[in-house]
Amino acid sequence: MCGRYVLTTPSDELVEFFGVDHSVVEPAEPRFNVAPTQLVPAVACESDGTTRRLEQFRWGLVPPWAESPAVGNRMINARAETLMSSRAYRDAFVKRRCLLPADGFYEWQRPEGGGRAPRLPWYFAPREGPLLALAGLWERWRHPEGAWLLTCTVITTRANSLMAPVHERMPVLLAPEDFSRWLERRPLTPAEQAALLAPAPEDFLTARRVPSDVSNVKNDGPQLLAEVAG
Repeated sequence: MCGRYVLTTPSDELVEFFGVDHSVVEPAEPRFNVAPTQLVPAVACESDGTTRRLEQFRWGLVPPWAESPAVGNRMINARAETLMSSRAYRDAFVKRRCLLPADGFYEWQRPEGGGRAPRLPWYFAPREGPLLALAGLWERWRHPEGAWLLTCTVITTRANSLMAPVHERMPVLLAPEDFSRWLERRPLTPAEQAALLAPAPEDFLTARRVPSDVSNVKNDGPQLLAEVAG
C-alpha cells in the first residue's frame, strides 16, 4: 500500500515539473509526513482533456454514490488489478486519472518472526530527479447541502524486487514521458494499462530505514528522513 509520503517541493516547481497550465494551490510549508484524509496537491486534466490543473484534493476517494465522505477513509489506495471491476474506481479510472507529486514515500516492514514487534519504517525516493509522480484517481462528491468535495486515491501494484522485502505492494510510479497519456480523459487500451500500471524498474528508487517517529502522523520535519542503521 501507500499510506504516507513526503512533499517538500514548492508549488511553483511542481507547476514546472508537471507542465501545469493552471494552478490553484497556494504556497505551503514542506511536509514530511503526508497522511490520508489530508488535503494534497494533485495534477489532473480539465474537461477539455489537455489543460493541466494543479489543485487540492482530500486523500481518500469518495465515490459519487457514497452516503458520507467517511467512505474515503478506507479508500486511500486502489489496486491496479481490480480498477475496472471496482464500482468505486471504475468510472474514475476511465476518465478521471491524476498524478500526485511526492519527494518520496514510506512503507512499513513486518519484522522477522512477526508477533507484536513494531513494524519498521522505510523511505523510498527517486534515484534520479527531484520528484515522483504517483498515479492516482480523483472524484467529485456532492454534500447534501450542495458543496462539492474533491477526493483522490493512490493506485498500487505488485512490488518490484527492491520493495518486496519490505512490502508486497508499491505505488504505481509514472515517468514524465507517460504523463500525457495518463492524464488524458479517455479510456486506456489494455496494452496501455499493462504498461502504465506495471511496477517501477528495479533501479528506479533508493531505500533506507528511517526513525519510528514517522509512524505517528503528528510528527513532522526533516528528522523523519534520517537514516537508521540496522
